Amino acid sequence: MKIQPACRKQFYTAIFTVVFITFAVSPAAQEIPFIPPVYNYTTDLYNAGNQNWAIAQGSNGVIYFGNDNGMLSYDGVNWNLHNLPNNLSVKSIYIDSHNTNERIYVGSFEEFGYFESNETNQLIYHSLRHNVEDHQFHNDEIWGIYPFNGKLYFQSFSTIFIYDGKEVRSRKPYPAVLYFFPAGEKMFAQLIGNGFCLFDGEHFHPVFTRERWNNDNVIALLPYEEDWLLVTSKNGLYRFSEEERTLTRWHISGSNELLQSTINRAIVSGDSYIFGTLNSGIFAIDKNGEQLWHIDRNNGLNNNTVLALFRDRDQTVWAALDNGISNIRTHSSLSFFEPVDSQIGPVEDILFHDNRLYLATNQGIFSFSDTDGKLFPVPGFDIQSWFIKSFGNQIFVGHNLGTSLLKDMREIRIQGAHTGGMDMKQATINGRDILLESTYTSLLVYSQDSSGNWTFSHAVEGFSDLIKNLEIDHAGNIWAGHMYKGVYRLKLDSELRKAVEIENYLSFDSTQVATYRPIKVMKLRGRIVFADGDRFFTYDDIEHKVIPFDLLNNDLPGLADTHRIIPVNDELFWFIRHKEYVLVEYSENKYVIKDRIPYSILNNPPNAGRANLLVTDDNVSYFCMNGGIGKYSFSDGQPEVKTDLQIASITFHNRNNDQLFYLDPSQKGILAYQSNNIAFRLLYPEFSKKIFQVESYLQGYDSRWLSTNGNRSAAYYNLPAGDYILYARVKDSSGKVLSTVNYSFRIQNPWYKTWWAYLIYSLIIGSLVAFLIKKHIRRIVRKKQKLFEELENRRLTQIERQEKEITTLQNEKLEAELIHKGKELASAAMMLINHSEFLKSLRESIQSLILAGKINRTEGNELLTMIGKNLPEEDEWNLFQNNFDLIHENFFRNLKERYPSLTPTDLKLCSLLRLNYSSKEIAEMLNISIRGVEAARYRLRKKLNLSETDNLVDFMIKFQ
Repeated sequence: MKIQPACRKQFYTAIFTVVFITFAVSPAAQEIPFIPPVYNYTTDLYNAGNQNWAIAQGSNGVIYFGNDNGMLSYDGVNWNLHNLPNNLSVKSIYIDSHNTNERIYVGSFEEFGYFESNETNQLIYHSLRHNVEDHQFHNDEIWGIYPFNGKLYFQSFSTIFIYDGKEVRSRKPYPAVLYFFPAGEKMFAQLIGNGFCLFDGEHFHPVFTRERWNNDNVIALLPYEEDWLLVTSKNGLYRFSEEERTLTRWHISGSNELLQSTINRAIVSGDSYIFGTLNSGIFAIDKNGEQLWHIDRNNGLNNNTVLALFRDRDQTVWAALDNGISNIRTHSSLSFFEPVDSQIGPVEDILFHDNRLYLATNQGIFSFSDTDGKLFPVPGFDIQSWFIKSFGNQIFVGHNLGTSLLKDMREIRIQGAHTGGMDMKQATINGRDILLESTYTSLLVYSQDSSGNWTFSHAVEGFSDLIKNLEIDHAGNIWAGHMYKGVYRLKLDSELRKAVEIENYLSFDSTQVATYRPIKVMKLRGRIVFADGDRFFTYDDIEHKVIPFDLLNNDLPGLADTHRIIPVNDELFWFIRHKEYVLVEYSENKYVIKDRIPYSILNNPPNAGRANLLVTDDNVSYFCMNGGIGKYSFSDGQPEVKTDLQIASITFHNRNNDQLFYLDPSQKGILAYQSNNIAFRLLYPEFSKKIFQVESYLQGYDSRWLSTNGNRSAAYYNLPAGDYILYARVKDSSGKVLSTVNYSFRIQNPWYKTWWAYLIYSLIIGSLVAFLIKKHIRRIVRKKQKLFEELENRRLTQIERQEKEITTLQNEKLEAELIHKGKELASAAMMLINHSEFLKSLRESIQSLILAGKINRTEGNELLTMIGKNLPEEDEWNLFQNNFDLIHENFFRNLKERYPSLTPTDLKLCSLLRLNYSSKEIAEMLNISIRGVEAARYRLRKKLNLSETDNLVDFMIKFQ
């Protein structure tokens, strides 16, 4: 794999548990036991057994561990457990990357073989146990796998199994092998209960007897300059010259604890030797025999028993423990100092003065002693301390009760500084050099005496408030950040005794209502900078107003919650936020993030809003933490191995049978439409815990780059048919793209969009069109036929209607004629009736006159005879009634039956009313007056029981 130099000023971050080991430091703190980070992985993370026995790394960067439950793999994010057929522990691992397909050889109890990736990148186990001929397994547990002379040697404590790539044969040496030590083209061995030998592949040749190291066992053989370093379990280290066959004890200075421990494993890492013990954790020794660091259960390891050590391609150390796994970042730019024997609490400020370390904490002031290498509390300062600063040869301490000087490791209280000291800055205001201090209530001014020492002068008059920190600009404006209520701008008089200008900014956003909110005041490259949590602002001393700091807002969006800015030099600056330290570089009028240290990687992070940082003259940065401090060194370190982004697996889900399948990442995938749910798991084996962002973009589907989930996976569901390309990339904290990968695949059309489906569709559509055309023609024929029938029916209906109308007209004409004739008949009949009645009345009158003797009888009889001849023989009224009934359907008969009280006069009136004669006509015909007619009508209405609203004429006409 291609090697590239590591980026200068790069910080290696961490997650999980951060622990500490002793590490070389800068001259300003040469004796302080700073320690690089160690990341512990427990069973809660990898979900397997406690004990881990072996470690190896594949060519793709994945780390493999022999675990009680099988073989574990770890890619920096995902843990996976790979079981053996016997479901027992893996005691040894060796990875052979020389073949086309990388093989991971493993050894277990009466079982050994190898894992190999198939075409879909899935590890498949192949057992070699059954390849062994003429061997009866009996408690053979494979504790080591060693390559030598083109063969692999699987070593148990009784048998050696030799695999040449095809066959496996066994050997039972006596004494048996305890350890093999590959050494270039040779291999040495430590025999059980015997000496140190050279192994030629078949036989063992003695080199040293075990008496040379007090009957102890050699547990490691490490390169040392032109010779070898023999590591024994309990009897120390020896320099072994193979050429001269000499053995010289190698003395270690300052590491008696290692010599008193039982060494179980040892490796080389860079210029140092790493020793894992059974009872005292891990030690690191440089090639001069000086102890570099020691880590055990007291300062970081989960367990003191180290079962295996491994150096990965990044030159960091992995330790397989009796309980868990640890990764020691020996070449990290970050290291820590956390005193085990002192509970110092949260660190508020750091000071190096006269080659001594001072820490201001909530428990007081602590100092690191050069003599015994321990941190101890300074007498008199057992109180919450906010800052510790040196000006010249004086050390000032701001604490909860005021401000004190620290001199000769004792406290000298400053008279006049009676309330808690929060911050102190040196400044030149109105041409005078002063120290300005903020406290719980006042601003205090210090001036120099004739000897150059700073002494308390006075408190500023006209201003009193709770000020957390101060900054002074070049114009002499004092910017005082309130703990809660914004920021003040103060201007002092010429004597620096009184505030003559006071301006309070509660908010810089004119669109918001001014409320109590903290505004952080800082200084960046000589400019005053404010941060309100949303944006950065600065002071325009020409316009005398606060304006948005557009350069910072554009270059560093999201960092406006910064509460401190600490310069490293003219180009690098630390932005301290509520949850991280951010290293920012200024170059070519642009601010760029270079590194991030999130608090989450720290075992004891600082309290939010109270983190602080110190940069020394050699550009080393020291972080305040809770219970300790961190150190960031800008060094080139080890070359960084480029890590490639890879596709670990591609899976798709078949919805028809609910099964999961894998695709070959090296070939274009072709998926059926029912398998259009596809998931990609990306692999970026990076263990430094830097901040990375892995993103994916599916061309043909996505509209933008999307972040993968916590497992570095991207899933797509119900994708439409078509061609796709998945692009994936990994970016660092500054947004730089570190590696990319892509994969092409196609989702086939569903069956209903294939060519034969379209052919069927064409046939169906053609048949349907023919059917519809035929149906349409039939419908047209039926419609025309129906229209013809409707027209014929209309014609016949019209003819019938016309005939009916003619018949109706004829009937109406006949009825009119009948009525007319009826009226004529009635008129004639009434005239006859009236004539008869007149003659009868005249006869009766003549008879009366004859009887009265007024008329001659003879003449009277002649008149009577004449009248009698003119009277009809039949009753005209009866004849009228009979004829009227014939014409009007028994009108009189029905009327007399229904209303028997009607008189002949009433009946006459009824007949005339039916013939629709008016009252005047009736009066003339009946020879009575109109009033008489009305009276007769009234009487008739009463007899017929008609109401006033009923029409008498209509009643007679409609009566049947």
